[in-house]
Amino acid sequence: MTFDGTGKTIDLQGVAAFASLVELLAQELGVAAGRMQGQLPNGPDSFNQLLGEIDLNSQGFSRKLSLMAKPGAPLTLRFATKWGTERNSNVAGGVTADYFLSATVEQIVPQGRALARYVEDIFAVQDRMVTLGYGNKLTGINVPTSQLEAFERSEESMISTHVPKNEN
Repeated sequence: MTFDGTGKTIDLQGVAAFASLVELLAQELGVAAGRMQGQLPNGPDSFNQLLGEIDLNSQGFSRKLSLMAKPGAPLTLRFATKWGTERNSNVAGGVTADYFLSATVEQIVPQGRALARYVEDIFAVQDRMVTLGYGNKLTGINVPTSQLEAFERSEESMISTHVPKNEN
């Protein structure tokens, strides 16, 4: 613990543990850690706040993992994924998910490698979700009506006409 000159206490061990966690995750994910910053308390009701970011960009995806910690609050992990043309725009889009872990940063650091595997799994799910609605390949296909009708006749047992119920 140290003082910042205003009589407020700064938990340097907590800051070091947070920095270690961000560095460990970046190393395990095979990328360099992005920015890390801290906000010192500026009033009696404020907390220290730490923010760490890790960018994982590949295969047309822009992925950002943000870790946020405050004393007495759960560790927050924010996963954001954009794909294709979205990733080059400043417009909000893509898929974002927040996870709130109830353990302290110090408790999570020894399990950092396991957390990195979970991060990979979460981004894999987000990669699949963010591409929903981008199936532009089908819009360019032109299939003659006669071929569609022939297919429907050949698969008659699988195709049925939907008749809505008349609710009175």
